[in-house]
Amino acid sequence: MNSSPKSAASYGSSGSPRTGLEARLVARPDGLPALDDFEIVEVTVPDPAAGQVLVRNLFMSLDPGMLLLMGGDSPLPAPRYEIGAAMYGDAVGEVIASADPSLSEGDLVVHRLGWRDYAVAAAAAFRRVDRAAYPSPSLHLGFGLVAYVGLMEAAQLRPGDTVFRVLAVVRRGLRRRRTTGGRTGGEDRGSHQDARRPRPSDALVGRGRRGRGRTGRLIRAG
Repeated sequence: MNSSPKSAASYGSSGSPRTGLEARLVARPDGLPALDDFEIVEVTVPDPAAGQVLVRNLFMSLDPGMLLLMGGDSPLPAPRYEIGAAMYGDAVGEVIASADPSLSEGDLVVHRLGWRDYAVAAAAAFRRVDRAAYPSPSLHLGFGLVAYVGLMEAAQLRPGDTVFRVLAVVRRGLRRRRTTGGRTGGEDRGSHQDARRPRPSDALVGRGRRGRGRTGRLIRAG
């Protein structure tokens, strides 16, 4: 099945129009998704128009939030996946054709057009990253940097501070917290904890005083 006119198609080394696969949602899952909820479609890949680039995806991220985007009642502030349309998600790929001076062939980029072999979009949809930064390009899809910046830059973490770790679990409109190494609010605690036994982190302290500065704001948010 072709998604674009043949006149706009890019051509591979064989001289035939370049094609690629993309994953589409064909039914909203009832619970966990099944294979029948998806289809893999071969589409013709167009050449990039002025201001666009063509990227061959190398890796994509599979995130828990995608389960919510597949459902019809997602609480996430992101467009849900539409029936019959290619899905999206974080991916890292290589520019193989560019019609914009900001990106060049061979550049490694991250973007939100996963679930497909090739992505064609405006150059602004892609962010160039350092190919030599990690042993594998897939590591550009990790989210550890977000936590690091939040702790070191926003909260200005210092030696002696208490770190409060919380894992948020979201299920079809039900939100609850499960502790991975601290406490959770209310009566809902992780099953690995003894709720009757207080822990030092139950009395959170940020640099000697609860609620001080940015650390205190993060504590209250948690």
